[in-house]
Amino acid sequence: MFASPRLVLDAALLVFLLLAGGGVTLASALGPAPSEGAPVLVIAPPWSDGAGSMIAKTGGRAIGPGAASFGALAVFDGAAPVTQLRALGAWSVRDARAMASLCGGLT
Repeated sequence: MFASPRLVLDAALLVFLLLAGGGVTLASALGPAPSEGAPVLVIAPPWSDGAGSMIAKTGGRAIGPGAASFGALAVFDGAAPVTQLRALGAWSVRDARAMASLCGGLT
């Protein structure tokens, strides 16, 4: 027996709201777009050369004890070259100060 159209519509709306809420939560957790001179978190897909390679190709310096498989922290002399990093395949470039505050570090 088929579900009523009302039930299908309610289920679709619930799924949409959960997905939208999850996306907003993830974007908030990653922090704001990078500001000039601030450390940034570069997130890259695992099948790429890696975030560290992307950072080096755009003139940045990786910071911290190491890089995770999906990301690395970096600093740039000027503003972070977000467009160039995205062109190299980075999924996201975010202000790392927000991440440091989540991990209990100094901001």
